[in-house]
Amino acid sequence: MAEPISVAIPIAPKVDLTGLPDKFSGQFFKRWQQRMKIWLTMKGLLTVIQVTRPEPTDTDPKTAEIAQWIERDQIGQGAILSALSNTLFDVYCSDSYTANSLWDELDRKYNTEEQGLEKYYVSKFMRYQMVEDRSVAEQTHEIINLEHALADAEMKLPEKFLVMSIVDKFPKSWENFGMTLKHQKGRLSLDDLMIAISIEKSIEIRPIRCQLSINPGPI
Repeated sequence: MAEPISVAIPIAPKVDLTGLPDKFSGQFFKRWQQRMKIWLTMKGLLTVIQVTRPEPTDTDPKTAEIAQWIERDQIGQGAILSALSNTLFDVYCSDSYTANSLWDELDRKYNTEEQGLEKYYVSKFMRYQMVEDRSVAEQTHEIINLEHALADAEMKLPEKFLVMSIVDKFPKSWENFGMTLKHQKGRLSLDDLMIAISIEKSIEIRPIRCQLSINPGPI
């Protein structure tokens, strides 16, 4: 009877996924990408997204080097996939990807899309102009939300610039109030601006209420 043959089955090393970034679902790619780079660096795995598979030569098969690369590549690919939403995991979980090619594919698709979105938010912010038939406070919040979108795209605006931009976007009936704010001494913060808008709105409404109380109209 032939003796049984002992075969060594390689076991993939365990990787502690503690601190892995929140799962990427298709938005705010740059933020996720930077956090993922930090995580890979802390785990000593950054090279998996930078180095391609070693190529053997006639004089050097590079057997050990390739084996080490395959092991690290599997770890890196698994980590990246674990940091994707279920939907994106199903899309990108494929043996055709290495960690390096998966990283490049995500960058190609979502970095390009995000750049288009950034241009959209910049254009919308620059072109935004308040209208008369809507609340100034409500429109101010819309501008602030656009600024938040720009900040998420790493284009945070200085508070002073944001405040003056909002004032410049006031509707025509608020131009005098805007000029008053511009000539006000001292630094005007965003919170100060919101309070000033709230006070101005109450002053604007008060004469209408008085008129209604004096002339209630026919009963």
